[in-house]
Amino acid sequence: MTSNSEVETDPRLQVKIGSVELENPTILASGVLGVASGGLISAWKDGAGAVVTKTVGLKPRVGHPGPRIVGLHGDSLMNAMGIPNPGIGEYLPEIKAAVKQGVPVIGSALGSTPKEFATVASKLVRSGVLAVELNVSCPHVDSLYLLGMDPDSVADVVTQVVGKTKGVPIWIKLPGSTDYPRLVQVAQAAESAGVAAIVALNTLPALAIDTETQTPLLGAGIGGLSGPAIKPIAVRAVSELYKAGLKIPIIGVGGILTGDDVIEYLLAGATAVEIGTGVLIRESTIFSKTRKEMADYLTRHEIQHISELTGCMKDVGVNP
Repeated sequence: MTSNSEVETDPRLQVKIGSVELENPTILASGVLGVASGGLISAWKDGAGAVVTKTVGLKPRVGHPGPRIVGLHGDSLMNAMGIPNPGIGEYLPEIKAAVKQGVPVIGSALGSTPKEFATVASKLVRSGVLAVELNVSCPHVDSLYLLGMDPDSVADVVTQVVGKTKGVPIWIKLPGSTDYPRLVQVAQAAESAGVAAIVALNTLPALAIDTETQTPLLGAGIGGLSGPAIKPIAVRAVSELYKAGLKIPIIGVGGILTGDDVIEYLLAGATAVEIGTGVLIRESTIFSKTRKEMADYLTRHEIQHISELTGCMKDVGVNP
């Protein structure tokens, strides 16, 4: 476990995601502050248990035309970035700079084929990341979204990646979807193929239109909805995955702004959470604030350790 000397440690918040040990269950999600090492280091210094890098592929990718991100009512956002990145070769120095500072880094990998995913993942592993998160679920890159909804294709990717990464844990990020049975099938296929954790969910496919110009607000048209608007959908996804009996940890993501939001995901079945849009809304101090709020919750409810909350949602039965 990597210790963050700038943040007071609370043993009650320490969690294990398979072999990955973190000082608390909050993780910076891919794409918000992970573009450069400075953002990764900043989130960790504020108290994130770990950080996920910007999704990176084998070759540079320009991404979609602007506008790429728009704000919506209720602190939610839509984005259609198109996964712009400089390619793994150019990005590795940013990862290594964060790792050198002691930051627990999770590398986010992109590929157009299983072989490309494996190649990128292996390069991330050599840079010193603790785990690799496979992005098979971006809603504004059609090929990835379709890949992430197909159990066999996901299993192929995971199998090749696991074979190339020499025991480093592999996580997989599921698509934003309300097709919960299909998400369970994908997660089960990934687990059978050797994945170490499930991340649920990515942003949801969505569309917003400017009524004055009568055109989409985003340059690419369809984008990914994130923030509080998707939290109930993602919490249910975590619950469905947990009830399906997965033997690997689940990491919840979507709409987390407070420590209470984190607790909600844990009660549904998550072991940890990722925070993305919340960083844009509340800035990086969201990690220190959620840590304090989680600790206060444990004290208030006389709970010895945060892991006791995972999957402990009480069943209220079916309304007549």
